[in-house]
Amino acid sequence: MASDPTLNPIVCSRCNVALDYVGSKNFHEGTRWGALGEIGELFVKKERFDVYVCPRCGGVELFVDGIGEELRPREKKG
Repeated sequence: MASDPTLNPIVCSRCNVALDYVGSKNFHEGTRWGALGEIGELFVKKERFDVYVCPRCGGVELFVDGIGEELRPREKKG
């Protein structure tokens, strides 16, 4: 049984304020292949992260997409 993530919000380690979920972002590691286009993209490492931001100090926390999602609040702010 998964716990309710709204009861345990992720808090900023500096400000002790609940972090806002701002969405999932793709991060690209390695060279942009340009002329090779989509074929070149097969050879680079890409990772998707859930991003949370502190509304007070702007600190950012990243979580690997697909792991432990049931434990994190995912209601997107504004």
